[in-house]
Amino acid sequence: MKNFKKYLGMTAIFALLFTSCSTEETSVDVTGDNTSAVLEFGAVLNNLANRAASDSKQHFAAIPDCSPAAPAMAEITFSVDEGTSQTIEVEILSDEDGYFTAYTEALKIAIPSGGSVEVNLEGFLVYDAGDNLIWVAPSDAGNPGLFDGYVNNALPFSTTVYAGTKPYIDVEVLCFDRRMVNEYGYPFFDIVPGTIYPLCFFANYCTDNGRHFVGNYSVALTYLDGDIVLYDGSEAGARPVTGVRANGEYYADPVCLVVPESPFEDMDTPYLSYTITPLDWDATYGNIDNISMTIVFLTGNDVLDLLNADGETNEYIHVFINCDDNPGGGDCEPTDDDMNGDCIPDVDQCDLYPALCNPGGGDCEPTDDDTNGDCVPDVEQCDIFPSLCQPAGNKNCETAFAYGNNDELEFRDIYTGNGNGRWGWIAQGEGTYTIYAAAGNQYKKDMPVGTATVTIVGVNVKVDIEDADGYDFTELHIDLFSGIPTYNDVKAPGQYSYNESNPSQGSFVYTNPTGDNSFYIVIHAVSCDE
Repeated sequence: MKNFKKYLGMTAIFALLFTSCSTEETSVDVTGDNTSAVLEFGAVLNNLANRAASDSKQHFAAIPDCSPAAPAMAEITFSVDEGTSQTIEVEILSDEDGYFTAYTEALKIAIPSGGSVEVNLEGFLVYDAGDNLIWVAPSDAGNPGLFDGYVNNALPFSTTVYAGTKPYIDVEVLCFDRRMVNEYGYPFFDIVPGTIYPLCFFANYCTDNGRHFVGNYSVALTYLDGDIVLYDGSEAGARPVTGVRANGEYYADPVCLVVPESPFEDMDTPYLSYTITPLDWDATYGNIDNISMTIVFLTGNDVLDLLNADGETNEYIHVFINCDDNPGGGDCEPTDDDMNGDCIPDVDQCDLYPALCNPGGGDCEPTDDDTNGDCVPDVEQCDIFPSLCQPAGNKNCETAFAYGNNDELEFRDIYTGNGNGRWGWIAQGEGTYTIYAAAGNQYKKDMPVGTATVTIVGVNVKVDIEDADGYDFTELHIDLFSGIPTYNDVKAPGQYSYNESNPSQGSFVYTNPTGDNSFYIVIHAVSCDE
């Protein structure tokens, strides 16, 4: 999980200056209709660097990155008086005074003759011409004062609008950085488009003697390559509500989170990852080891398979903490779906990932690598999806990229828009490149965990990987290109052209796509503390 460092850049985010306008321009009647008013909004980009420097709360862990793209469209959510909220899209225009919304009938508000209404502004998102979100008006709904020091008037706020007027409403916006999606005060699913699904957890904790308790824990959940932290585990909703019933029985309610749909066409592509951290519970099992468990990845199909028929409720992900080889802990008769007698139905790999299974259909003697006797060797999930498995003894695993000694070859700069959802670098040609873990394009701010030495050997490119003292690479993903790759070329690391299952070998050879030193290379690894 990425740790955003607190820093204030020397380069200020330039504020866009707008002509000072009153909230209500009651002297102008552009419609000729005294039973309506036409709203107009101006987006004022605040200088966050200066404001954050004087704000003791430091709500933002880092200064959001600003896109160089010009605004093209605003998505505005508002309601009138006590009416239902509506969301509309409005073109953004500009003149010598700055940016403002274009005229649209959708912003023509009906008002009783001679009267007024309250317009409640609830959301204001600004997109560029490529439909990439670049500015956001922060919201402190449910947490008043959250953005004091950043903006003078955070959303939601209300404006009184009178009949026959053309009110001009200034809306203060901040640069949007996808990696900080939760920090603007919106639920993440207002920013990440698509269908929202529930995802619920329930846990058992086992003592070393095998006794089971209802577990206390926290859930940290990330989106895509970990660049977007949906829940960091500190939120109240990411921990179970625990207590004791009237009969003296201790309980923990399931943790139910909301997650966006998969962005991938292939629904077997992992796009979410979660980590469970066991927590103490003094009233039951007491103080325990609070080391986070192995990172688990989820695909779109994993999320959908948990849904019940109503599409709104789902089955729990049942987590077993310190339960070793007997997670069920009960006494039961083995059944066809409980081969090891642990009182928990077995889950077949083929049920989760049908594409992995192609039964042999022959007659053969069961062997150690063919436990079900179908004449097809069993395939460990860890071999197919190494990210699902964290080697025993390794802790604090982080995603890592080789820095190519060229700031201009950062993902976020090359892939404006989509690329802001990922971090990493592209190297060009031969060289020895430092590998940084969880750097998020802040390569001088985070930890170097190893090096990648890239050399040309005949018609091939040789990559020598060496981890730094105290670190161990558990995964390695490499891709080579003849030119600067597009966003679609650099996919999630697990989809790179070369996925090495044994990074400890240290030396790998690939075909040179250009035949000379003009090739480009991306090197991704998963680094764990030894």
